Amino acid sequence: MDGAYLRQTWSLTKRELRHWYRSKSQILMTFIMPLIWLTLFGFAMSGFISSMGDVDYFSFLAMGIVVMSALSTAMNSGMSLVWDRRFGFLDKLKVTPIPRGVIPLARVLSTAIKTLIQSLIMLGIALLLGLNLSSDFSVLSFLIIILVVVCTSMTFSSMFVSIGLVVKNQDALMSINVLLNLPLMMASGLMFPTSSFPRWLQIIADLNPLTYAADAIRRVSIDVPSALVSVPGLSVGQDVIVIVCVAAAFTIIGMLFAKRGLRT
Repeated sequence: MDGAYLRQTWSLTKRELRHWYRSKSQILMTFIMPLIWLTLFGFAMSGFISSMGDVDYFSFLAMGIVVMSALSTAMNSGMSLVWDRRFGFLDKLKVTPIPRGVIPLARVLSTAIKTLIQSLIMLGIALLLGLNLSSDFSVLSFLIIILVVVCTSMTFSSMFVSIGLVVKNQDALMSINVLLNLPLMMASGLMFPTSSFPRWLQIIADLNPLTYAADAIRRVSIDVPSALVSVPGLSVGQDVIVIVCVAAAFTIIGMLFAKRGLRT
């Protein structure tokens, strides 16, 4: 990867970030669903679950919502490709001498930057609403949260950018997003500890990268009772290794599928 490749990637990344910054409605819509889960569902379930024991469910859910923000933003990454194809910009890029891999890579990088900004804002909102950080929360803990959020974003944005290049119809892509959104969230440790799941659902959750992402940032940020640990067999470091490896694999595979999609 030479300097020209990096410059071309960064140029397209900046274009995506400018479009995102100018679209205030898009930014607002990205925050609405996580805020609904955090405020309505979080406060409602917090009172119910806390009544059964000394469990700070709001803090537990809040860190899951930070990961959910990464998923929500990543799922929208393929839509910009559909619009670029519709207005002819993608066809213009395809006839330029830039490498094909630059186009999807720039989308993934811009999504990772957007996700990081939005997740940190969501973390700040959660703190204002009552999130209780653990007494040993440190700069290292904060850096681990950043790493996990970025890797989670790269994992799912690579997936949805590839889908956006294959599925050329906007309505079809939106249907796919809706179809995958709820199963990805519920079949993970984002909202509930996987220990409460039936065995078949635990197996699915163990295959879901969101489970490891939520588990890692909870362990480094809040006091998590052992009963609420989603992946008790792994340490925080092992959680992070899984997330990084999955992100690298999905990004590589996603780039290969995206490059094939750009040939059609």
